[in-house]
Amino acid sequence: MQTESAIRKGIENNEFSFFYQPKVSLVTGKVTGSEALIRWIKPDGTLILPSKFIPIAEQSGLIKEITCHMFPKLVEDILVLTDIDEHLVTSFNTSAKDFEDDCFTQSVLHTLKNSSLSANKLQIELTETATFEAASVIRDNIMILRNAGLSLAMDDFGTGYSSIDTLSKLPFTTIKLDQGIVGRMLTSDKNATIVSTSIRLAHELGLSIVAEGVESEEQYHYLLNAGCTEVQGFWISRPMPISQFISFISTNSSWSSGIPVGLIHMAIVDHVQWRKNLVSELIKIASLPEGHPNRQLLKIPPLSCRECRLGRWYYGVGQTMFHDHVAFQELEFPHDDLHKIGQLLVEMVGNGAKMETLTPYLQKLSASSMEVLSKLQNLEDEGLTDMHRIE
Repeated sequence: MQTESAIRKGIENNEFSFFYQPKVSLVTGKVTGSEALIRWIKPDGTLILPSKFIPIAEQSGLIKEITCHMFPKLVEDILVLTDIDEHLVTSFNTSAKDFEDDCFTQSVLHTLKNSSLSANKLQIELTETATFEAASVIRDNIMILRNAGLSLAMDDFGTGYSSIDTLSKLPFTTIKLDQGIVGRMLTSDKNATIVSTSIRLAHELGLSIVAEGVESEEQYHYLLNAGCTEVQGFWISRPMPISQFISFISTNSSWSSGIPVGLIHMAIVDHVQWRKNLVSELIKIASLPEGHPNRQLLKIPPLSCRECRLGRWYYGVGQTMFHDHVAFQELEFPHDDLHKIGQLLVEMVGNGAKMETLTPYLQKLSASSMEVLSKLQNLEDEGLTDMHRIE
């Protein structure tokens, strides 16, 4: 049984250390970073897990002391890791109590200013419970670190009663799916729905999503096909000391990525939503009499072929995954043509064009959309075929 005095003595004797659990990209199959998990290693070598001392540290207020004591050690480790791979991002767990004053926030800012560490190599993890009723001072201190360049992850997403509402209260960049939900998704339709819905929600909000607790190849491939972007769990690796983690990433290990069918499906949904939103807005405005005060285009989706969600996927992740696929290569021209027609339609409506004038161009837009969908569906079919071949 750990006590407050034992924890305080552990801090004084530097008995706390970080273990690192790798995160793997479902896009590239490569290690993208890790989560730094605190461990208490007694002088006799006994290893004590956080569940045995963090609740006591939270209740006693020692959690703030632990965080401030450990952060410089974390930075030392991250500097070593970024020398090995500059793309690695390390997340670390914090408590709402760490932000009740600006002590920790200022410590982070001071460390960033006086080291060569870039803020985008750090990610703060906060549980939904910690942020749901966060006081303004807590939100302000978190915002300071976000503005400095650190990213922010909501840990254990799906376990609280107001996850979606909580997402709107702080500038989260990442959702971490709770390991319990991930563990049950293959045997529970409800949990599977929560997983797929959460992935789509993250996609709609422009957030990254990490699935925790992946313990089997079957779970890994399920998440790959559901459109998840990163995973961590025992199937990848258990948390390990920094020396072992260095060896782990130095081996340049790669996990099977296959064709991420889930991301292709996301692209299909994104395209359909773009077309429907554009057409709906154009028809609504064109149906109003000339001179009507509401006859202005306010909700037009991005007209650039590189700025819509499909375009960002095509010129971003898509280039990494599918550049050598014929269906992917053939997608660029009809997608570009689609946006040119969309731009023309917007100009026509802006100039007062009526529905009889717009209709032929709406039909052209529909034809280009069908061609885009055809290429995406060919790519999706290729991925499904590849998936079944692997099985």
